[in-house]
Amino acid sequence: MLNGISFSAWIWSKFFSGIVFILVFYNIDSITAQTDINSNLSVDGINGGKYRTLRAFVAGNELSYPAIDLNGDQTLTFMFDELGTQANDYYYQIIYCNADWSLSDLFTDVYMDGFNENRITNYYFSVNTIVPYINYQVAIPNDEVQLKLSGNYLFRVFENQYRDSVILTKRFMVYEPIVRIEAQISRPLGVDFRDSGQEVNFKVYHDDLSISDPFSEVKVFVMQNNRLDRVISCSKPVFIRNNELDYQLPGQNVFMGGNEFRLFDFSDKSRFGLNVNDVRYHDNVYHIQLRLDEARGAKKYFWEEDMNGKFLVNLTNSNNVNESADYAYVHFYLPMNDPFIDGSVYVIGGFNQWQFKLENKMTYNFDQKYYETVLFLKQGYYNYFYSKMDNYINQPDELLLEGSHFQTENDYLIYVYHRGFGQKYDRLVGYQVINSKYQN
Repeated sequence: MLNGISFSAWIWSKFFSGIVFILVFYNIDSITAQTDINSNLSVDGINGGKYRTLRAFVAGNELSYPAIDLNGDQTLTFMFDELGTQANDYYYQIIYCNADWSLSDLFTDVYMDGFNENRITNYYFSVNTIVPYINYQVAIPNDEVQLKLSGNYLFRVFENQYRDSVILTKRFMVYEPIVRIEAQISRPLGVDFRDSGQEVNFKVYHDDLSISDPFSEVKVFVMQNNRLDRVISCSKPVFIRNNELDYQLPGQNVFMGGNEFRLFDFSDKSRFGLNVNDVRYHDNVYHIQLRLDEARGAKKYFWEEDMNGKFLVNLTNSNNVNESADYAYVHFYLPMNDPFIDGSVYVIGGFNQWQFKLENKMTYNFDQKYYETVLFLKQGYYNYFYSKMDNYINQPDELLLEGSHFQTENDYLIYVYHRGFGQKYDRLVGYQVINSKYQN
């Protein structure tokens, strides 16, 4: 027993839940994200409980978004863990997608040079960890894969050259900085969202790109914190001037601001990190008990530095965190006087690709009067939210438990795609990240 909670075999069964659900934003034309990565590849996700800690970032910056310049010298790092002691054969593919993340009809040799079924050869066994695992790594581009087009891509991993046995997919972008984007985040003027929303206004300057018909050739998407369930399609500019597309119209590109992310740090098992209440060793594994959280739907805004939903693998006093950081059970608690009768509560974040899975579903403890769940996570620094999923319409309500404020610090990623007359693919000709607080 740990703090009155029994740890029996049901905890281990939580490893083997499938991918269930991820939904869309609030009412504007949105990209819908599916969750069955075998039937629809256009989603970030992992199939199977023994695969953990999927990440993609620009090499050298683990908190970066997975986007690189087509003609630059940067590489993307893809990384995941497999629990256990036996390394297995895994292969990866690079798949080209359209602007809306539907699969493109392009042949492989059009968008890349090299083979498109390559074995993952860089893998490393965990060192001095209680929980054994293998860390797999792939760099793109590499000697086997060179990308030729800008646009949307999927990194896809499958087992033993069987394409049907997909274990994970991860989105990434390759851009050409051809157009210039000027953007600003402001408080909405409309009374409905003035206190809870954030408006993204921007212009696109295309001096170096010929555009005959902006309404049919150009697609623009704005995404909050790189979440597929927080995206607005801005396909029609409000004004068209000489080499300028203006997307500034009050009330058009309004997002719910949300709240600053909850966070915790268990980089060091020997002491209590940020928002950690207790650390215990039980049943041959560490258990990290977080402090009791509280619903924030009706709370006033409070600023706290976060990572906009990301997580960072970290181990105190280690230069090799990818193979040396351990896994532990992390216990989440959300006090509520009564359970919801029309929905379920989940813990979501970048650590689980924002998905609503059985693994991160919470259960209500009637004796203690709180929702609780246990997640198996790698040591590090984590951001997370609580979200209620309606049982009848399968729609999440994040704002009920977290609240929404115009002051919240968020990243907004602006993607500008161009498909000229007769072209068969969407070039990503503009990409910019702007922060609502720092406006950079």
